[in-house]
Amino acid sequence: TRQSWRVLVLYNLFVAAATQVFINQKLAIGKGLIIHNFSGVVIDAESAGDNLTVNQGVTIGSGWRGDGRPFIGNNVFIGAGAKVLGPVQVGDNVVVAANALVIDSVPDNCTVVGIPARVISRQATSNYLRLGAAAKKTGAPQPIIGNSL
Repeated sequence: TRQSWRVLVLYNLFVAAATQVFINQKLAIGKGLIIHNFSGVVIDAESAGDNLTVNQGVTIGSGWRGDGRPFIGNNVFIGAGAKVLGPVQVGDNVVVAANALVIDSVPDNCTVVGIPARVISRQATSNYLRLGAAAKKTGAPQPIIGNSL
């Protein structure tokens, strides 16, 4: 009803103001979302897989032209201040370094850095990637890891 819609909008505004975190209500998000240091986090992706970890100042959403929203894979770590913008695909087992700007798709099992983001490793070089890739091969549940980079 119209009344419940208004209550939901007011509730979301309150939560966003209190936590400085905005997550699109229509976002299809997997289990295991971790947000470190609630401050200035915007998650407005098309979809997000399991075990997404984001740090403060992260923006995931449409580009300045409003041309689409990102698809985020499973077991993804996005560092502080990073931006993932536009209709890009971020693969499984990916680390996006702090302050990186992702405007092109990122393949599976990569680490990206820089503005614009570029791949610096195509191997599971961090514990985060290594454990996620191993779990995927064996069919075990994907790990939920905090700051283990």
